[in-house]
Amino acid sequence: MNRTIKVRCYRSEGPGDSGCFQEYEVPIEEETSVQEVLLYIGENLDPTLTFFKHAACKQGLCARCTIRFDGKVCLACTTPIPGSAESITLEPVFKDKVLRDLLSGVASI
Repeated sequence: MNRTIKVRCYRSEGPGDSGCFQEYEVPIEEETSVQEVLLYIGENLDPTLTFFKHAACKQGLCARCTIRFDGKVCLACTTPIPGSAESITLEPVFKDKVLRDLLSGVASI
């Protein structure tokens, strides 16, 4: 099943910047992970979006892709988008330690 969801991503230039949210329309399939949504945005919609990405991701081991997904801390690489979701909100875990956009200076659960 292919469908489109609205993704609200936190955007910030770094420490001291109050930040804001930017919205994207992203096509997803069943079992699409948060990381895959971010990769789609970065590759197709907005190459300036900063988040942790790594070729070996999807293993859920390093926790560097830790993110806040609809208010809950999770690993972007292993967290699927719920089938009923029409929109999601993505934020850095620690807004006070944000390096840029969704990337925090501390990435641990």
